[in-house]
Amino acid sequence: MAAQQHEYVSPPSPLSPRTKSLTVRHKDQYIDFQTITRRALLHAFAEASVSLQDKDVDALMKAYDTLSTFPDVDGCLKAVSDAKNITAVVFSNGTHSMVSTSVKESPDLKPHAGVFKDIVVVEEVKKFKPHPDVYFHLARKMGKSEKDMGSMWLISGNPFDIVGAKAVGMKACWVDRGGMGWTDKLVEGSVGEPTVVVKSLEEVVEAVRKHS
Repeated sequence: MAAQQHEYVSPPSPLSPRTKSLTVRHKDQYIDFQTITRRALLHAFAEASVSLQDKDVDALMKAYDTLSTFPDVDGCLKAVSDAKNITAVVFSNGTHSMVSTSVKESPDLKPHAGVFKDIVVVEEVKKFKPHPDVYFHLARKMGKSEKDMGSMWLISGNPFDIVGAKAVGMKACWVDRGGMGWTDKLVEGSVGEPTVVVKSLEEVVEAVRKHS
């Protein structure tokens, strides 16, 4: 998710379990995330020597749209809705079709669909997070320029997303559900670390207020 204080915060995908981001890009080739997800599913079945008919694969892909959320999502989104100075958007590597369907059809997310001002995905850029162009695309969608990156927040449980956001000047809140602390060493120094770490999504709104 992304938000503005008036910052844009991009919270992590609230659906669990979620397939971790697979980024497929060779030279100028772009494969959308929905296709990647389906191919990854077929690959997993092949490795397990499991054979499914197309209709069964379709049913599994459809089930992806209605997964349950983490327990802390409800409280977080209620707090975001009540926060007058935060504008929240969904910011995802997924396709607009798969993300919007999840938001609208997931029993847990549907009641909160109105919290999000927009759904920003990478299809137009044809690159995946953590490529810098994806975060600049988010800024443009929010009516901001590259000079305004520091006014936006990204909320995520994925270290690669946190590092990508920080690299372009955004603030970043990492959701440390495991309580193990930040251990990613991909980028040295503060630029490679989250602005703030929380253990629950319910802590996000207050954390953003304190560090803005």
